[in-house]
Parts: sequence; structure tokens; C-alpha cells
Amino acid sequence: MSSVASRLPLDVLRIIFTSIRKSSKNPNNDDYDIRRYLHSCILVNRSWCRAAIPLLWRNPFYYFKNGNAKLIDTYISCFGYEEYIYLEEEGLELHRESYARPTFDYASMLKRLDYDRFCQSVDVWCGYLVNAPYNSISLMIRALFKLFLTRSVILLHLVLGEWLSRKATDYRYKRLIEREFKNLLEPVRKLKIQGEFVKDRVLTELKDSCKNLDKLFVYLQDSPPNYTEELESLREFVNTQTRLKSLKVANVIPNSIFPSLSTQSKSLCSIHFWKIDFRNCEELPWENLTSCKSLQKLKFKDCTGFGENMYEGLTKSYFPNLKLLAIIGDSKNELDEYIIQPDWQAFLDCPVIWDTTTVEEFIKIHQFQSSSDKQTLLECQKFIDWGIKQGSVVVVGRWSIASALQRVDHVIRRVTLNWTYSDEFYNIYRQYLQVIHKWYL
Repeated sequence: MSSVASRLPLDVLRIIFTSIRKSSKNPNNDDYDIRRYLHSCILVNRSWCRAAIPLLWRNPFYYFKNGNAKLIDTYISCFGYEEYIYLEEEGLELHRESYARPTFDYASMLKRLDYDRFCQSVDVWCGYLVNAPYNSISLMIRALFKLFLTRSVILLHLVLGEWLSRKATDYRYKRLIEREFKNLLEPVRKLKIQGEFVKDRVLTELKDSCKNLDKLFVYLQDSPPNYTEELESLREFVNTQTRLKSLKVANVIPNSIFPSLSTQSKSLCSIHFWKIDFRNCEELPWENLTSCKSLQKLKFKDCTGFGENMYEGLTKSYFPNLKLLAIIGDSKNELDEYIIQPDWQAFLDCPVIWDTTTVEEFIKIHQFQSSSDKQTLLECQKFIDWGIKQGSVVVVGRWSIASALQRVDHVIRRVTLNWTYSDEFYNIYRQYLQVIHKWYL
């Protein structure tokens, strides 16, 4: 590391590190490399160390799906008198002398909590205890929550649920939704609820704490016994929001969520429908979607029902600020047929981006031989035309912008890119820069 770099002002270093983190807002494989880089920065000098430490400890549990007992040890070293006394009174004694006071107050740096991985870390830590009380896991979770409260943690991102093959219950979220810890959840701006567990109680309890979300993602189970209760809880949860900007829902009935869109019409900028069946929704209240005049991104992934009924509903809508219409994944029409046929989608290996280019031009350029393929693609024509009339870029197919630019750039006369980082955008920024580098060499 150069001597000039080591003397950079602290504010500049923070800007550099923050920009690195923003390139991986949803941590992925690339983020593990960034984490290692930040560890190296700690060794440069005090200024670099002070800038890097808060970034390393803003979301520590994400990286350990199977839990990490050392994280819990570090947080215990931040305990004050109140937390130690609470555990001792409940029968869980800690050897205070073995926990040296840390140089940094790591507990106050928490910004994102992956709750299931947090619980798994506590479980692993409790596994090393000898003659521990039966409820040691619950006691430690409560003690850590008390620590976060006393350190005035500003929790901005909360993730509930893991993608597990087995069904789960909502019991492990009991501590999180207790009234005692309501103040801990009030600052949350991003909430993600996923996994195969019953979510109606969690949604009902969280609506009083998480009222000022910017982003909400809720994945309901395919067919739980209390699916109706989940839908009702989700609708009430959305209705209580004051500033929701991004909404992503999966496995919901359109008629149940559409009325809630109008309650967020002034703030909603992005709506993402995932695994939703729009068939048999002739009386779907599209006017609620139409009321969202600030909408910039409208996405459909793995949805079914693209046909006349859905098109008639969309054509009633006009979004002056719409920048992106995306129909991606295994999307199907009303006859349950794939809009993007797998046989030639594999040939494309990218989405099709329409701006001023028509479907007929695309078919002519790629010389599809099968009339059924042509007809299937032409079924998208109305949706593509509608998206273009809104002034947006239309993406149909797989969600890989850089790959699309490489494969169909000779078709596009004008392209505007506008996206947010998601799990499917693995390494997308690096790919994008490589494409730009290739074009301008």
C-alpha cells in the first residue's frame, strides 16, 4: 500500500469503502472477496482500520449460514453489567474474565440482521456449554437483543427465513416480535420474509414496528393450511406502510394484493410479481396499479396468464416515469404455454431487449424456422408495444443485461439500463464493465 494512500483522509476512505459495499448490496460470492479485502485494510493504519471495521460488522451473520460461535463471543465481550446480570439471574453464568473488553463497540455497528443465521450462531455457541439451562438459546437471544437496544443499534435491513427443503414453524421468531424489542425494529427500511414457514403471525406482529419500509419482499408458501390468513396479514401489512418504494411479492393471489397498491401509490417506484397466476382474474382491479404514477420498474417473473385479459388490464394503465418492463423467467400465457420457448431461449442465452426494435425485426434477423416459435414470440408483441409506449425498455427472457448486450447489440439502436442489484445479478457489474471495455477499445 502506498504511503499516499495510507494518508488519505478518513472521509475519503469511508466513501471508497462504502462504494465497494454498494456494489454488493445483496451479498453474494463476490462479497466474500470484498470481505477479505476489508480485512487487509485493517492492517494498513488506524484510519483505514476505523473505516473498514464498521463495514465488516454491519452484516456479520450473512456469511455464516451454518452459524459461527465466534461472532457470539465477540458480542458477549461487548456486554454491559445489565446483560451479565440478566443471564446470571436466569441461570446462565458466563466467565466474565474470559471476555476482554474489545477495542471497538461491534454491537453498535449492526445494520443488517439475517435473523435465522443469527439464531443458528447462538445455537452453535450454546452447543459448547456444559450444564446449560434448557432455554439457554432463548436467554442468549434476549440478552443480545438487550445489548442491541442499549447500544442504540440502527437496524436498517432485516431478513427472516431460509430456503430450506423442510417445512418450518414461526416459533423461532417469537423473541423478535416481542413488544420489548419493538424499538429495535422501528428503523428497519428493508424487510425480506422468505422460506417455508407460516407467516401470518409474523406479519401481523411486525406491522406495528416496521411501518416505514422502503423495500418489502414477501414470499408466501405455495399452499399452506392458513393461506387465507397469510394473504390477509400481507394486505394489512402493506396498508400500514407510510413510504413503501419497492414491493416484491411471490405466490400471492393478485386480487388480494392489488387493492393495497393504491395505499402506496404516491411512493411506489418498483413492483415485482413473482410466481403469480393472473388467470381467472377477469375482475382484477387494475385501477389500483394505474394509481401508481411514480412507478419506474414493473417486473413479472415466472408468472402465468399473459393473454388478452391481462393485456386489456395493462392498457388501461399509463406510467409516465416507467423505465423498465421485464417479463422474465418461466413466464406462461393463459394456455400454460411458455412465452419464451426453452429450445430457442437456450440459443439466445440472454434476454431480448426491445426499445425501438420490433418483434418482426428480431424474428427476421435471427431467422427462426419454426412457425410456432414465431407465433409464441408474437404473443408478446402487445406487451412489448405497450411497454415501449410508456417510454420504457422492455426485457423478455433471462435476466442478464451484460450477456444481452454482447449477443444482440446489433439489433438495438438505443438502450437505457436501469436496474437494482439482486441475487440473479451475480457479478453483473464486472460483466457490464467488460462489455463497455470491449465496445470502446
